[in-house]
Amino acid sequence: MVSSRTNVEWLRDLTAGGDAQAVALEELRAYLVRAARFALRRSHLGQDRPGEIDQLAEDCAQDALLAVLARLDDFRGESRFTTWAYKFAVNTALVAARREGWRHVSLDALLEGSAVRAAFVLPESDRDEPERAARRAEAWSVVQHVIEHELTDRQRQAMKALVLDEVPLDELVRHWGSSRNAVYKLLHDARRRLRAELLARGFEPKDVLALFAVPG
Repeated sequence: MVSSRTNVEWLRDLTAGGDAQAVALEELRAYLVRAARFALRRSHLGQDRPGEIDQLAEDCAQDALLAVLARLDDFRGESRFTTWAYKFAVNTALVAARREGWRHVSLDALLEGSAVRAAFVLPESDRDEPERAARRAEAWSVVQHVIEHELTDRQRQAMKALVLDEVPLDELVRHWGSSRNAVYKLLHDARRRLRAELLARGFEPKDVLALFAVPG
């Protein structure tokens, strides 16, 4: 069980050196392992591959611990220190669970898929506005045409994988043996072409292209 340190005591002990620091680091690491394990058990891995959770939780906790230590200066004391640190473990675990899920997916088959599925889901507020719905559908037809016919193969694959199929950026980078900057460049060029085509056909691209933003 994690000790009942105050926020000040956590910060002091984690930077103290010697035995006090070693004890605090071990207690915090154990706490982060529990947090990561909890998050992983609630993810798809908890149902699909429960035997992998314990080791992955250890790895996630180590990454989270390093992140916490690197950002100690960012802690403002607005919550308990352990609550703040807990979020690092959970976020790391969720990213890891998503990454692990894609390891068993054939990206070759996914990237070669021919059809671009519809990305627009009509909001509830639009369902009684047929004119607006028709405009949105028309805009999507432009997007589909550009993706299918006016992008390079790699641009189309990057757009489809990252935006429509929600493949993690780092997984696509690994699969292609590329770099994050190179893949970002592909997506940037594809979005620029989309913008030009939307403007040329009388559409305001801002709202449409917001759908094609990929988190770093």
